[in-house]
Amino acid sequence: VETSILALRKIFKWGTARIQQGIFALPKFMRNAIPGLVQGIRLSRTAINDVLKKHKLNGYKRKSEAWKFFRAKKPNELWQLDLKGPFHLKGKRYWFLVCIDDQSRVLIMVKYFLHCPTTKEIFLLLKPLIRKHKPENILTDNGQQFKETWKKLCKQHNVKPSFAHPYYPQDKGKVERAIRTVAEEFIYLLRKFPAWLGKLNEFKVWYNTKRFHRGINTIPWSLFT
Repeated sequence: VETSILALRKIFKWGTARIQQGIFALPKFMRNAIPGLVQGIRLSRTAINDVLKKHKLNGYKRKSEAWKFFRAKKPNELWQLDLKGPFHLKGKRYWFLVCIDDQSRVLIMVKYFLHCPTTKEIFLLLKPLIRKHKPENILTDNGQQFKETWKKLCKQHNVKPSFAHPYYPQDKGKVERAIRTVAEEFIYLLRKFPAWLGKLNEFKVWYNTKRFHRGINTIPWSLFT
């Protein structure tokens, strides 16, 4: 167990919360990257931190202040959507599109592109999910993909397009945090494990059905369903 804690810290650069999840349940492709990694172990973050302190691996160079946000009252009342990129990996540029359900934090969609996607490309991916789950609102920023064409497409499918206030990232705090999590637990690790790029959907399933989310104190899928 101690070796697994140290491996997750050194190889993935994770903190105590992610290590706690890592020694309890990880997707197979992640387990394959660390031979002998234990699973099914429940430890407190304090116990994990004690191991890191023992080997002088605890702590971070900087700390970020936690934010507090509003929250939808039910699943599919509000989705948050954001596009981030480019991420530079192995000489290529990638853009990642992430959509979450505000209430449950479920990853509705996470896709990558080798170019900055157009409005129609984004909506083409979202359309079957909109038909299936029928969200009431979709919150985005004011980027070029989310202008008049976006508004028209949303209204055609009975979705209200909502927009974050300029220069106020707190409006999209949940999707921003989700993107940060996806980046730290998957995207940045592609530099060491480039073959994982084809495992993005497997990561999404694990995130929704196995990964404990501290913002809601449960597994996202248990609230979404």
